[in-house]
Amino acid sequence: MKTFIKAGKIIIAATILLIIGSILYIRFSRYTDAMIYHTNGLEYEIFETSMNHSEYYFEIDQNTQLHGVLFKPKTQDPIATIIHYSGKGMHLMASQKYYEILTKKGFQVFSFERRDFGRSTGVASNSLMLKEDALYVFDKIVADENMTEKPIVIWGQSLGGSFAIMNAAERSDKIAGVIIEGTFNSFPDIGKVYAKAINLENFKWMIPLLMNNDFPAEKEIKKISKPIVIIHSDADEQVPYELGKKLYEASDKANTEFWKIQGKHIRGIFDYEEEYVQKFIDIID
Repeated sequence: MKTFIKAGKIIIAATILLIIGSILYIRFSRYTDAMIYHTNGLEYEIFETSMNHSEYYFEIDQNTQLHGVLFKPKTQDPIATIIHYSGKGMHLMASQKYYEILTKKGFQVFSFERRDFGRSTGVASNSLMLKEDALYVFDKIVADENMTEKPIVIWGQSLGGSFAIMNAAERSDKIAGVIIEGTFNSFPDIGKVYAKAINLENFKWMIPLLMNNDFPAEKEIKKISKPIVIIHSDADEQVPYELGKKLYEASDKANTEFWKIQGKHIRGIFDYEEEYVQKFIDIID
């Protein structure tokens, strides 16, 4: 009997060690980072647009070149610059329909494609590396000759909202304000929403242990003293409305507005065009 009890204890201890070892491996190998940022079939050979624009390639290292484009108004000097962090699947061929609305109103819009996405090269497997890329590109573009002395507004949608909040917190002195739409409050919380996709539907409690939270939006939004507009649809099926509200609750209400809309994920600029564009105008006025 004692032998069986001893064997049982050994099995339990081995199982616990295996679980702990697996959690540590997934966490420190940044396995979830690769899952978040990896895309399939979202590359293209040639960038094409009918919009007035300037194209950029930022050399990060010998294996990484980031592709960016500054879209400009056709008939006037820009009234301000919008730096856009797009959603996970929005490369620069897909996002132009968003920019057409804004350039017609006098804004110029800059965006770039993260590593291993669109026309950009490199490996997107580390959130900290992607954070460094974003700040490097921001610093480069705001110093570019195509940028005027006009105000800068950072705009982030969905996954890009995490980058937007980080950028705004790190470079608050360079911007007039920030607008985000359909964005979540933390990677662990959105990870719980998509737990089923990684076969962890019954183990959601493990998600915070497995995921790095290098873009802690709930903490970073508190650092932003400039105007913030958080936009979220109460019918959003990709990023639950409650996560947008959590982000708002973490913010400083003195400089943050929450705009509840209706409609599909990050479609507000099409469903509420005049009101949406006015949010940008209000920030720069």
